[in-house]
Amino acid sequence: MKSFHHIALSVFAKPEDDAAKLAQGLRALIPFSLEDEHLVLEDHRAKGFNERTIHTMSVHLIKDRHINAFVDSFLQRLSRQQRIQLTQEAESRLDSEIMFFIRIDKDLWANERIVQLTDSGNCYHFKCHVSAFPSKREVALDVVTKVFKPD
Repeated sequence: MKSFHHIALSVFAKPEDDAAKLAQGLRALIPFSLEDEHLVLEDHRAKGFNERTIHTMSVHLIKDRHINAFVDSFLQRLSRQQRIQLTQEAESRLDSEIMFFIRIDKDLWANERIVQLTDSGNCYHFKCHVSAFPSKREVALDVVTKVFKPD
């Protein structure tokens, strides 16, 4: 069963962050070689407050095999309690365009490779377009619940 049409993974790096380390963390979330699969880790720069340069690094997964490999890998990293949390919070994590959002703690993942769900902005961010037919909120919630249900 196809669960997502596409997934965008991203992280913001402030000047005080180690951008290279955060980029490595983004790559570590993906269970295959970006280069071998001809995917690009994009790095956009913008000026923030006080002329500080902010990096926005992202990877976009659009092929089913990439999405499935990422989802399978991510599910293995989640604890049973985290899966329960995602299903319980599915309503608030799903927007009107059936995008499902997940955030994991940036420092814990970058430094220790520990997945910890978070609501803070200091995170790795996953934006998942749910594959729901028909494209309705109730159907999307059902898909998300099936994907993250604890075994």
